[in-house]
Amino acid sequence: MATRILWLSRHQILPRQVEELERLFGEDTIIVEDPKPFGDVKDILRRFKKGGFDEMVVVAPLSVIAKLTECGIQPLYAQMEAVSPNDGYDTIANGRYYRFVEFKRIKAIKIEFTEV
Repeated sequence: MATRILWLSRHQILPRQVEELERLFGEDTIIVEDPKPFGDVKDILRRFKKGGFDEMVVVAPLSVIAKLTECGIQPLYAQMEAVSPNDGYDTIANGRYYRFVEFKRIKAIKIEFTEV
C-alpha cells in the first residue's frame, strides 16, 4: 500500500524533495500539498486523520510542532541550507538561496523558558 504524505506548507514541494520522499517511502508514495493556513494543532490533526495520511511534513512554529509530537505525531523536517546563487540552489525565499539537504524526523522539541 502506498504511503500517503501530507505536505502542510505555503512553500511548494521541490522536485528534489519529491524524489527523496519516493526514495524513502517508495515510488508509489502519494504526496498531497495543502497550502491553506491552519488554525491550530487540532486543525492539523483533523486534516491528517481525515486524509488518512501516514506521514506529515509541516512548516510551523516550534511550539506547534512540539504539540504535534506530544500528540504522537513525528513530522518530517525538510532540512535546507543557505547557499550562494553560484553554488546551485533549489529555491529562493526572501531573497536568499536555499538547497534541499535531507528529510529528518522530529521526535520531540524541548522549549525552555527563562525570566526576562
